[in-house]
Amino acid sequence: MKFLVDSCISRFVVTTLRSLGHDVFWVPEEGSDPGDEAILQKAVAEEYVLVTADKDFGDLVFIYDKPHPCIIRLVDLSPHAQGMILADVISRHGEEIAAHSLITVSKRKIRIRPSGRGSLMP
Repeated sequence: MKFLVDSCISRFVVTTLRSLGHDVFWVPEEGSDPGDEAILQKAVAEEYVLVTADKDFGDLVFIYDKPHPCIIRLVDLSPHAQGMILADVISRHGEEIAAHSLITVSKRKIRIRPSGRGSLMP
């Protein structure tokens, strides 16, 4: 899979995903953060799964009806836990990821919201 990892996500996620053989674009490696809308556009255009902690992407999707890939939001997880938990989500929820769902992951639960009107359905 291909992942675009937002600047608010730890390097541990990037390292974990790459060690599992995934293609990873990490915003900080490319210089300054271009902003949420540009990040979302890149994820859509290049078919990345977007990994973030930022809830503003939900506004872009639900309020402004922007096209979107699967978005995985990691909430209140330590930097060390983010990579391992994300790897587990990927292994258990591949269908939902492929269907461009919006997935929120916290310490206690995983919330999966099916894709909406703006999604990029295959």
